[in-house]
Amino acid sequence: MRVRPYHSARSTAAHVYHEDDDCPAGKTLAWFDKVDGSDGCEPCTMCVRTAAECPDHPAAAAVS
Repeated sequence: MRVRPYHSARSTAAHVYHEDDDCPAGKTLAWFDKVDGSDGCEPCTMCVRTAAECPDHPAAAAVS
């Protein structure tokens, strides 16, 4: 399910943002490390891949 973009507040974390609630990498972030927005980060490749694999996903049209 698509959600508002969020990224990790940790400086040592990958500089990517997540926008899919089913993303395995996004699920590993602790709730207190999540920050709303993309903040100039690159999109998470797993979120993009999930959107591309699901034709009903709202972001699938943007990926195609």
